[in-house]
Amino acid sequence: MSADARDEEPVPKLPRGRGLRLSKPELVRISFTVIALIGVVVLTRPCANAMSNFVTGFDQGSAKRMPKPGTVEPQVEPQHYEQLKPGMTEQEIKEAIERAKARSNAGSATGSGASNAGSATRRE
Repeated sequence: MSADARDEEPVPKLPRGRGLRLSKPELVRISFTVIALIGVVVLTRPCANAMSNFVTGFDQGSAKRMPKPGTVEPQVEPQHYEQLKPGMTEQEIKEAIERAKARSNAGSATGSGASNAGSATRRE
């Protein structure tokens, strides 16, 4: 092709947009979406504050009932336990269990005698 033939061909034109044209239902959808997003942004803060007060309120209410770690004194003395160690023979385990039972019976006999003395009734 020669230079003259190329000059005579029409140059294709780029398609031009007509602008942004939206129908009424599309505009209504867009406006509802914008209103919903604004509502979410506006209502987020009060809801977040209410939820935070609700969740942290459990810690304040239970502080009176539940002791904090490190402030609790053991109710049962550790020497009341029998140590069962790995490698103990069957006989040693039975002896430890019998000692624990004897200690438990001796402790409950002295404690229950004093508590039942005032409430005992005589039956004949």
